[in-house]
Amino acid sequence: MAEDAQKPKRKIGIGALAIGLIILAAIGFILYNALGDREAPRVDLAAGKNFTCTVQSVYDGDGPINCAERDLNGNQVRVRIRGIEARDSDNSCRHPNLCPQMSGAEAKAILERFAVGRLECTSFGPSYNRVDAFCRNASGQDLSCEMLKSGAAVRWEQYDPDGRLLPCVRARPGGAARQ
Repeated sequence: MAEDAQKPKRKIGIGALAIGLIILAAIGFILYNALGDREAPRVDLAAGKNFTCTVQSVYDGDGPINCAERDLNGNQVRVRIRGIEARDSDNSCRHPNLCPQMSGAEAKAILERFAVGRLECTSFGPSYNRVDAFCRNASGQDLSCEMLKSGAAVRWEQYDPDGRLLPCVRARPGGAARQ
């Protein structure tokens, strides 16, 4: 036991202490940057602006599509698909002259197939507590056009005054296009 008492104790040198502190600071920096700022991106929804929508959910066949992004005021971005009208989720039609045959549930299911992941949208300004916008998915499909082609929605001329969506409108039996 006397031999054990005579062994010198190891001391941590200043160099080792400095290296340990540098490693701890680097780990802290990495964690702060990886986990520290998790706020959703802010997007400008002014008319004519392009913005990204990371889809979280779809309410019905013409929106709103709830996005992960926030507007400049910090509110969640909710997109109303421009130029179309679909039945509401309860299967009602607010505008009887713009009432597609397809049910609200079917229209919602079709929009959910197209509105996945990240959308690239162009704002036409506010629409109640949403933004009125044309959006494309990652495959380049225009959501308004796809909803019209599927028969899940009808073209709402008031919100498509330049006729951009006319080529997407399905022909009725007998050759006449549905508006």
